[in-house]
Formats: sequence, C-alpha cells, structure tokens
Amino acid sequence: MAITSDGTQAFSIESSPITINSVVYVLEGLTFNYTGARADINDSNGEPLGSTVIPGRIEVSGTIQLATASTAVDVRGQTFVLSGTRDDGTYLIVDCSEAQSQSDYVKVAFNGYHQIN
Repeated sequence: MAITSDGTQAFSIESSPITINSVVYVLEGLTFNYTGARADINDSNGEPLGSTVIPGRIEVSGTIQLATASTAVDVRGQTFVLSGTRDDGTYLIVDCSEAQSQSDYVKVAFNGYHQIN
C-alpha cells in the first residue's frame, strides 16, 4: 500500500500539523535560531567598561508537506501558530522554496521569524 499525501504524516514533530491560510500542512522539521547582538559599554575616554547581549528575533526554518497536490506553494507572508512547545507563538513566513516532489509527497522549505506583535 502506497503512502498517500493526505497531510496526516506527523513525523514526530510535536507541534504538527499546522494551518496556514486555512490549509493544513505537516511540519517535517523545524530549526530555531535565537539571534542577538553584543553591545559594548565604554567610558567617556572610550575605554571598555563591559558588554551585554541584546536578544534579537527568533528565526525559524523548516520544511512543510503540502496536504494535496493542488495546494498553493507560495506561503510567503503567511503566518502559522505553534503551541505545545517552548517556542509557542505566531510565526511569519518570509520566503519559501520551489515545491519539491518526493514519491507521494510534495515539500516546501521556508524561513521566517517569531512575531512580537
């Protein structure tokens, strides 16, 4: 029996499936990048007094399995919500790849970030 592309293969991702623009997708993988910047603190003579880290955005990249072959593959500008993980929240997809087919599955890679407001 062949595996069908019905959007139900969760691949052990605890926050899968997700909904983007009223369409259900299956997450095949997520990678989080916690960005930040170092800020140096100097005295009036320019001598370093110390430094600190300023947290930046939480960036995400991953792959989603399309639920059906007719599903739109351009998910740029769309949002999805993660719940049940330490990275709960709403994420905005910034860019995505061309759809790639592998047997019964159609996959799209994407990049995005955690929305603050």
